[in-house]
Amino acid sequence: MTNHPLGDEIYIAYAAGALSAPMRLLVETQAAVRNEVREECELAEAAAGALLEQIPPVGLEPGALDQVFAAIDAERASLGEAGAMRAVGSSDERRDVSAASAAGRAIEELLSLPGSVRDHALEVGQWNFAGPGVRRMELMRDGSAKAELIRLEPGRGVPRHGHDCREFTLVLTGAFHDGLNRYGAGELCTADPSLEHKPVAEEGEVCIALAVTDGPLAFTGPLGWVQRAIGALS
Repeated sequence: MTNHPLGDEIYIAYAAGALSAPMRLLVETQAAVRNEVREECELAEAAAGALLEQIPPVGLEPGALDQVFAAIDAERASLGEAGAMRAVGSSDERRDVSAASAAGRAIEELLSLPGSVRDHALEVGQWNFAGPGVRRMELMRDGSAKAELIRLEPGRGVPRHGHDCREFTLVLTGAFHDGLNRYGAGELCTADPSLEHKPVAEEGEVCIALAVTDGPLAFTGPLGWVQRAIGALS
């Protein structure tokens, strides 16, 4: 576990366009809140650009430009009109306010989040119950990778769990302690199958974190029994 930035391997994969969409969101969000991460991304992109310039040019296939524009149009369609045009003016801001109000949460809370996460959250616009004082909001999936927001009321936490995969949790507001370390705003908790922990928000402030996983979590205790029973029946 660490509260340091992501490693060079991930920054290089980001610059190369080799990360899943949830992992790209994680890198971009941490870069928005930590200068050293932004600098690492810029260095990786500069190195990737220098290597690209050394590669001999190759002719494009017929219709390649049309394929690029078609891919861009498809991406815009998947994001939806509200997400693609959110920055254009007050009508979009009113739509953001309406979406957040419908979710039953204060608009200021979502608007305080970093840009990419804020835009995705405003599009989803709904927190889901995940336990007393705990809410989740799934932002995106890409294969087995998933990005979601976790909202913890002060003093509340998620059940103790292990990991069948890697889990990256970036604190956006407030702070939490998992029995091993404390993580404040901008800090990253990384976990793998060797770790079992129970994150609990500190008293005094709501903790909102961006969690990215590349597979399911493995809960222990009574919830673990329920999880295994449901899995056996599905």
